Amino acid sequence: MFKVGKNITVNAEQVLEFRGLNDAGEEIKIGQIKGSIKDNKKGKDQSVITIIGRKDGQHKPLLTVANNAIYAHHNVPLCLQNTGGKKTFLSGKSSTKRHIDLPDDNGVLMINNKGKVMASDLPTSDPSNAGQLWNDNGTVKISAG
Repeated sequence: MFKVGKNITVNAEQVLEFRGLNDAGEEIKIGQIKGSIKDNKKGKDQSVITIIGRKDGQHKPLLTVANNAIYAHHNVPLCLQNTGGKKTFLSGKSSTKRHIDLPDDNGVLMINNKGKVMASDLPTSDPSNAGQLWNDNGTVKISAG
């Protein structure tokens, strides 16, 4: 093990570990960045980097960066934030019905792997907002504004 400063260590298992104190003054592991070789064949070698953090007092993988995708774990949404601070949260879950949930303050837009689109909490009267969908007694309409 190699210690970098007071709260960071690197161990023989390719793990960078971060430590700190909780409110009781106890030293706890805050998180880790773990590197591993997925395939070590020369010319085909691939690595995986996993970020592990504390969630509800437990250590959980939060993000994995691999050669084929970036994985967010444990129902943690992906947040896209612009320079002005506006945020878009994306979340999904892997099941027999893979889908993308785009939640906001007024409901959820769901798109599944077969192209089915579901939107909860559509307004039931014309919102007078150009382009916004609304439900007119079971008929989806687009507001003209």
